[in-house]
Order: sequence, then C-alpha cells, then structure tokens
Amino acid sequence: MPNIQRQTLEDGIIVLKFDRPDSPANIFDLETLAELESHLDELGKPEAVTRGLIIASTKPGIFMAGADLHAIRKMNTEEVKNFIQRGQDVFNKLAALSFPTVAAVHGAALGGGYEVCLACDWRVASTDSATKIGLPETKLGIIPAWGGCTRLPRLLSVPKALDIILGAKVLPAKQALRAGLVDEVMPREHLLIAARRWLERGKRDHGFTHSATVNAVVDAVIAPGARHDVYKKTHGNFPAIDKALEVILKGSSSWDEKDSLEREREAVTELIASDTTRQLLNLFFLQEKARKFSVTKAARDAKPVARAAVIGAGIMGAGIAQWLSARGVSVILRDIDAERVAAGMGKIAGLYAAGLRSRTFTERDVRVGMDRISPAPTEVPLKGADIVIEAAVEKMDIKKKLFQRLDELVPEDTILATNTSALSISELAAVTRHPSRVVGLHFFNPVHKMQLVEVVQGRDTSPEVAQRAVQFAQRIGKLPVLVKDSPGFLVNRILLPYMIEAAALFWQGASVADVDSAMLNFGMPMGPLRLTDEVGVDISLDVAATLAAAFPSRMHVPDVLPALLGAGMLGRKAGKGFYKYRKGSDASLNKQVVKLRPPRMPNPPNRDEIENRLVLLMVNEAARCLEEGIVASAGEIDLAMVMGTGFAPFRGGPLRHADSVAVAKVADDLTRLATSAGPHYAPCTLIKEMAKSGQRFYDDD
Repeated sequence: MPNIQRQTLEDGIIVLKFDRPDSPANIFDLETLAELESHLDELGKPEAVTRGLIIASTKPGIFMAGADLHAIRKMNTEEVKNFIQRGQDVFNKLAALSFPTVAAVHGAALGGGYEVCLACDWRVASTDSATKIGLPETKLGIIPAWGGCTRLPRLLSVPKALDIILGAKVLPAKQALRAGLVDEVMPREHLLIAARRWLERGKRDHGFTHSATVNAVVDAVIAPGARHDVYKKTHGNFPAIDKALEVILKGSSSWDEKDSLEREREAVTELIASDTTRQLLNLFFLQEKARKFSVTKAARDAKPVARAAVIGAGIMGAGIAQWLSARGVSVILRDIDAERVAAGMGKIAGLYAAGLRSRTFTERDVRVGMDRISPAPTEVPLKGADIVIEAAVEKMDIKKKLFQRLDELVPEDTILATNTSALSISELAAVTRHPSRVVGLHFFNPVHKMQLVEVVQGRDTSPEVAQRAVQFAQRIGKLPVLVKDSPGFLVNRILLPYMIEAAALFWQGASVADVDSAMLNFGMPMGPLRLTDEVGVDISLDVAATLAAAFPSRMHVPDVLPALLGAGMLGRKAGKGFYKYRKGSDASLNKQVVKLRPPRMPNPPNRDEIENRLVLLMVNEAARCLEEGIVASAGEIDLAMVMGTGFAPFRGGPLRHADSVAVAKVADDLTRLATSAGPHYAPCTLIKEMAKSGQRFYDDD
C-alpha cells in the first residue's frame, strides 16, 4: 500500500497527503522518500501542467514524525550517510520545483517532518493542540541534517535558528507563527483553503533578508558568545549541540548551500557512531515504550479517568491539580480549610500565569483550565470522581485516616491513589475496605516540568487498577513506570543513598563546592547538596529516616540534616541551607553551614573520588532494585532515573553507565570501597554474579 495519497484539485493544484498504512504516525523511511521523489518527478514534468503543490497528512495527530529512528539505529555508518543524502536529494527536488509549494501542517511536524516543510515555499498550520512544530534532533544526539541547519538560518536569521535548533525546541502552532516557523495559523477545517491562498503568492523570494552579506560577521560577532553559552550549558557532554552550532555558523558565513548540506551529512555520520548518541536514542525508545506500556494480565479496555479529586492543596497537590486541569480533567481541590485551599488556588493561578507569559497557554486556555477546578474547603460529595489523588503531608497516621474516610465517600470503582514518595502503599491500603483499588501515583516536583510518574502497585492492588492508573498517566502526558511497593519505591530508593553519602562526605570535610561540582561534571543537572536544598532539608530528613529504618545496614540519617534543621536552615524555602538564596540573584555558598560540622578530617576525597563514590552507590542500588524485582527491566530503571532525577542522559542511566565502564570494574571498585570507605559500598549479589559471568545489563550494544 502507498504511503502517500495524491489528490488532483481544479486548476492544476495537487495535494500529496502522507498516510502510512496501519500506523498512527507518518515517518520517513527509504520507501516513503522514494515514493515522494516519484511524485515530485512526475509533477515536475512540463506536460503535467502543475500550478501548485500542497503537502498534507491524513493522520489526526501527526503530520510527519521525521526519520525512521528504528531503522537508523540498525544502520552502519555508510548506510546512515546514504540515508541522509537520500533525504537531502528528495527535499532539494521539492525546493527546486518551478511552481509554488505549501506545507499544510496539522499534527506534529518534527525533525525531518518539519524539514520537508522548510523545503516548501510556504507553511501554514492548524491551531489544534495536536500541532507541534520543531527540530528536536539535538536531544537525540544528532542534528537536523535534511536541510534544517541550512534552510532555517536563511529563513529566520542565524541567532533565531540557533535558539530553535540548539534548544531542540518544539512549539505549538501560535508560538511557531511568532517564531517565524510558519506563515499563518488557522482552524484545521480551513487549512487547505489557506494553503491555496498562499499558493497564489507564487514562489517565495529566496533573496533572503538574512543574506550572506548580513551573515558575513557571524563568526566575528555571534560565534564567540554562542560557543561560550553552549559550553556553559553542556560542559562538552552533548556533542550534537556543538556540531549543530558549527554547521550553522560555518554554513551561514559561507552561504554555500551545497557545502552546508555536506557539513550536515558529515556531522550526523560522525555523531551516529558515538556512544552519547546511542545512549540518547536508547532513552528515546524507552520513552516511546513507556507511552505504550500496558500492565500484564490487565484488561486493555479499562475504564478511563475523566474526573478527579486532589486531596491536599500544597505544592504537590496544587501542581497536580493544575496539570490535570490543563489536560482536560475536571478536578476537585480539597484541603482542611479555606485558607489552605485559597493558597493552593493561588499557586495554580501562578502556574497558569507563568504559562501565559511563556506562551505555553493562551488566555482562553487559562480561563478554561481554572474553570475545571472546583475548590473545596469542606467535605464535598466525591461520587463522580473516577480517581482521588491524596497529596497530604507525608505522615502515615494522617494518610491512614484520610484513606479510611475516602473509602467511605467514593464508589467502589473509584481509584484511591496516593502521591507519597516513600510510604508503604500496602500498609495504607490495609485500612480500607477495598485495598485492591489503592495505588501509588507518585508525581515528581515540579509537576509541570517532570515527566515521570511512578505507578506503585501495592500487595493487593489489582492489575486492572494498575492499568487504569498507567493509562491515566499516559493520557495526561506523563511517562509511567510500574513499580513494586517497597520503601522509597524506585527513584528515591536509588537517589537517597547518593544524597546521604554526599551529606556524609561534607560532614567528613569535603567542601560543598567540591561535592556539587563533581556531580555537575559527571552530568547531573545540579549537585546533591543543592538538590537537598531544593527538596527541603526537612523532607530529605523524613525520607532518609524512612529508608534508614527499612535498610539499616547500608543507609542512615546523615548528621548534617538534623543540624541544619535545628539551625532553621531548611534549604531554598527558608532562604538558606547548604546555599543562601536571595530573590533576583544566584545561589551562593552558605558559610554558616561549615560551622555546624565537626573538625575537618585529614585528606578528604578529591572531586574525582567524590564522583566515583557517589555514582557507584547509585549503580549498586539500581542493580539491587532490579535484583529484588522492584521493576521488570533495566530500561525502566534507567528511564526513571533520567526522567525523575536528571541522571546524566548522555550516559543513558545508571545501568547503561555500568555497562559502559564494565560491570566487572564496578564490582571491583565497590569491593575496594567497602573496605576503605564503609560496608555500605559492598556490591549487591546481582553485580557480583554478573561480574563473574561477564554479563551486561543490556544485550543490544
């Protein structure tokens, strides 16, 4: 079956519609490129008398998702180079047609899906929420190489193109219009009418305002600052961003399209062979898998969730309510009094206001979203709720009382979920009459930025309830990972030993700067001591106490946390912790915290030793979680750690990282540290067994 439908309108206007058979998405593979080229060759013949071409899609949510990454993953270097060349050749033919062309975009036009639009003269897009436009390739470790790095600077200017490509930006239609990525936006039903109107303008004038003369000063003026900003952001850990920068700058300074396209090909060919790109592509596939995940032995036609209630209007409760309301879910926001509910509604209004400023939301989006939230300072009927999400204080006795009451208020098929980050789902479910409907739904803070949700299956949670929770997370745009009930679940279980050891290293004499800089250098988004401040010293202390009670042989409450708590240094929310925080200025080291610790031990570890010790603890705990069956696969652990903590994505996650350095070396280093730094470093059984047998966590490399 063909991948492209062809429709002939009156007056010599042709519409080519992407329509990949038996697939919800359109992608560019060799077959689709050949098919597109065949159409272009035929339409370009003089006897065809073609007056204009519109490129569109039949799919409800996808215009074109870009290149077939699964196919690219299996290609060798030469095959990749040929594939890139093929796409460039076809898109060059599209750009060179003698008659005008318009891309009529409804749905996602990403990567190669937007590059085919760039090869058209004009671009129009629907205002539908499904329409997203951009070039996210650098997030995958590659660059836009079907003309994206060549054509976008000529269309927008070099600085604007750098912002889109280096930032891997994907924009909704109205933002894409403001950015210059499209020429007009309108409702979907008027898309083809608008496209025909743009055809009447004829070929686009390619004597661009952003010409070679304008860009002759690029290397002298823009390049030094751009290179500095890129290094500050990436620390050299994301070579695709560096490559994209160089391709754009050199292509723009020479203004030779053929030379620029060749630079694109060479860059992708080099990048695709790198370990960083392999790891980033692996993470992309793990995300795709999470979006389609289903619970084993659960019915696939589980009752959908349309209405929700959130109990607790604090930071997490308000964040969850706002996220749900922005995605079409009606929400009751409940707390114990009007003051707390009002504060929660204020936080929600603030999130919407920030989204309005960043143009994530329109004014109408904000009004409709706020209208979906019903504030409730007193007990209200919950019989219409499909799910109730408890986000109250992290105290088991309080949560038990809440769940006993909720169990009485809601119908039997309503899911009772808790946002707890560490407390037992099974223990909480035991106080209800229907423990099978109780599940953990652990969102991460801030909710509007963190994609991960841990779906925690308690001892009695039914597969159907777990499946409904997974589908709910997927529907609201989150990435679910199914986790077995255990102290700390998955992410906190792995993260806390790392944070505890960082605090212990500080207590023993390492500086805050050395501890945090070591992990920034490794690729973490922030250091562990700064993370403690952001989470809150009091919350970190509570979670550390929970895990220390569960795993006393290898976890403890670090001495510095009670000391900070006693001194009122609770982290960012108190204005000081390991760092000092002032509005409008960057965080600075808090010299007072050094006075809390005992005399400095001689020869504290250097930054390399700190990095090695902290990373190995995460790897060891991650392997132990796999050993205990907390999750089903290494991939779920790595996805959760990257998406839930920002674990250096270019390293692929803790278990991918272990494979990269060799499991046998990990085992040896842990054994050595168990002797020199403490028994909590002793390698888990799985790592020891894998080291002996030469096994890896993954067998796809």
